[in-house]
Amino acid sequence: MKNTINNYTPGGFLKTMSILHMGIAAAPVVLGAFFYFKTGDAALNFSNSSDIFLAIVPVVALASIFLGDLIFKKNLKSLPENATLKNKLAKFQTASIIKYGLMEGGALFCIVVFANSQNLTYLIIGVFLICYLFLQRPTKQKIERALNLKGADKAKFDRTNDPLD
Repeated sequence: MKNTINNYTPGGFLKTMSILHMGIAAAPVVLGAFFYFKTGDAALNFSNSSDIFLAIVPVVALASIFLGDLIFKKNLKSLPENATLKNKLAKFQTASIIKYGLMEGGALFCIVVFANSQNLTYLIIGVFLICYLFLQRPTKQKIERALNLKGADKAKFDRTNDPLD
């Protein structure tokens, strides 16, 4: 009888990454929808020159994207060439969670500022961040490209139901 407990497969990894991604992306969507429908008099307003958040929110949004990408690439670059596929996938998962978390944090910041100011500008910026986060959904091809899988590692990763141990 084959022991299936603790067998780590590429297919299981893809499923886990998809669930993590959707879980992280769901929070800003739900919170944004809640605040949008709770708000009765929200308006798009660029004219309030004393509103410091008109400068802070875009900077936080862009910083969350660029910092997330930078940390993601730096984490993956620190992988040794002879690392096992299992170790590469674990590093990818860690780097991805950090990247998704930074984007989620930026989106949540935008949404909270919208809730406090009723200015739709901040919600729109948050929606763009959420859309970008959804575009970061992990797929088999994206993982192969990010980890630069070749040869035996790529062949192992292509066998989605075979354990990696």
